[in-house]
Amino acid sequence: MSRTPTARWGFSRRGSRAPVPGIPGGRLAYHLAMTASPPVLGALDPAAPLPFGPDSVVRAVVAEPVTALLVQRALVMDVAHPLVAGAVADHSDFQRRPLTRAWATVDAALRLVFGDEPVARGAARQIYAVHDHINGPVGDPKGASRPGGDGARGETAGAEGPGGEGARGHLEGGSGYSAHDATLLMWVWATLVDTAETAFTRWVRPFRPAEAQAFYDEMRSFGRFFGIPDGLLPPDRAAFSSYLDDMLDSELLGSSVASRSLARQVLWFEHRVVPSPLVRVERVLALATLDARLVDRLGIRPDAADVELGRRVDAWLSSHYRRFPRPPRVLPALYVLMRRPSVGLAGRARATLSRARVRSGV
Repeated sequence: MSRTPTARWGFSRRGSRAPVPGIPGGRLAYHLAMTASPPVLGALDPAAPLPFGPDSVVRAVVAEPVTALLVQRALVMDVAHPLVAGAVADHSDFQRRPLTRAWATVDAALRLVFGDEPVARGAARQIYAVHDHINGPVGDPKGASRPGGDGARGETAGAEGPGGEGARGHLEGGSGYSAHDATLLMWVWATLVDTAETAFTRWVRPFRPAEAQAFYDEMRSFGRFFGIPDGLLPPDRAAFSSYLDDMLDSELLGSSVASRSLARQVLWFEHRVVPSPLVRVERVLALATLDARLVDRLGIRPDAADVELGRRVDAWLSSHYRRFPRPPRVLPALYVLMRRPSVGLAGRARATLSRARVRSGV
């Protein structure tokens, strides 16, 4: 487990934070906006440029297959936020349809990163259309009991749930969640920024001069492209480091029973169509790279066998992955290009069939 992951972003918890313009004491207070009522909402900006070009650092990072090994890490960081956990518990069907859910996420991500402007905007609009239906009260009774309980240790989210006192004590100004809440969008965005850089620099290679800044600049532009207000996004890597560290230091993350239960369901996932060895490999790598503060707060410390396996797999990837031949970087873009003619095909087929039935009087 990494005790100080934000040191990678040019900040050490042993030192003092650099001052941030406009914020007294240099401490970012972005996460405090999560108690705002009403919340700031994300909105797609049609004028925001597509952030990824042919020489994109982000495209180079995402094209590395090894980055997929930290999917569980990003998901655990996501659901550590009690409002994200509430939304996932109430609206996601990943426990029942894991492959469908995973493929839909991968497909959207590839279109956003490797698609041209119309394809990327179409993917963003599709995600926003899904998000239109993801909202609810924090105290929604549906959040009190989680399907399947705890996948690791037999614990279920009881009446406290995401709307219980454990969550409400940190969200005093809010009474519900919305997938359009810009501060929640920003937290999910931040987990992707940190996780993608962790995988690439740990197992592929360190960033070359200027690549680290280019990576962050592109990801920040992507946040704007996806509708996160510019004023919420940390302006540079140092500010992002402070934001991430403040979030990991705060009592917000992991404060609900739903967060702790979902984190275990993700890490100890069980389904007949998902190979358990793959789940375990991703689990031990997630736990080896997550911040210890979050691991403790979520109650997901690994046992000795998982610690040892994580150490060995991590060391093997660090030593050997970069020696393997790389798959062509054009493969993700080729997938997006070949997928384009089929986008909306099912809907068009249903519409054509419906018109035919109307004409025939059926």
